[in-house]
Amino acid sequence: MLLIAVCSTAPVSAAGFAATVSPPRFELDANAGGILRETVTIENASDTPAAFEIRSADWDLSENGGVTIFPPERQPDSCRPWVRLERHSLKLPPGGTKRYRFEIHLPDDASRGECRFALLIEQPDAQPVMARARNIQFPVQGRVAVIVYVRINSATPELSLETLQLETVNGMLTPVVQLKNQGNAHGRPEGLLQGTDASGNKIDFTVAQTPILPGQTRAIPLWQAPAEGEKPISFMPPIKIKGLIEWEGGEQSVDTVLE
Repeated sequence: MLLIAVCSTAPVSAAGFAATVSPPRFELDANAGGILRETVTIENASDTPAAFEIRSADWDLSENGGVTIFPPERQPDSCRPWVRLERHSLKLPPGGTKRYRFEIHLPDDASRGECRFALLIEQPDAQPVMARARNIQFPVQGRVAVIVYVRINSATPELSLETLQLETVNGMLTPVVQLKNQGNAHGRPEGLLQGTDASGNKIDFTVAQTPILPGQTRAIPLWQAPAEGEKPISFMPPIKIKGLIEWEGGEQSVDTVLE
């Protein structure tokens, strides 16, 4: 398995590989028997001609939220046989762009749930290339992954709050909520909560919009949301937190004191 962090529209640059791909993610809805037709824009961000190979892949989320891309072999319950690609290789001139098409053909007996796959744009030889940071060279995988979710037959997440406690995250005391997804589609929580610490400081918190796959329980930080120009503070517990955590189709109110 390969853990990759390249899932954005920013250029991925290394010797022999430079690509910009957008959008970085699709969240789609379909019914059994339907066909979805989508496009991604691929740009050669280098000043030399570039060749790319394109394929689908299965993926999963690690406990820390990283995307794990599996080898080409299909994983159990893979929906990749439903995916149709415009082509498997592409050449672009310097600065050239291509609107690349792909389709998802859902079978008539597709059950309620979620189809997930990644669209990979990578260098033809699929070997690590050497990137440079200042005077240091290091190998990177020349690859961009576009993550695709397809909710089938109105599949929905079903999130429940398991715990809410203070933990040290990135060196700072942070409220962290454990959310469990018992639904049949991924959930992406959001929300704004208000906090008051032992010193009377008023602190706004936002819910990290991290996807939670069906069957997963994930630790989701509540990040401080200071006013523009200000920095997060080291607050003094106990801290009272009140607000609403929301996701598509549901919500959970919060009114508690964390020590």
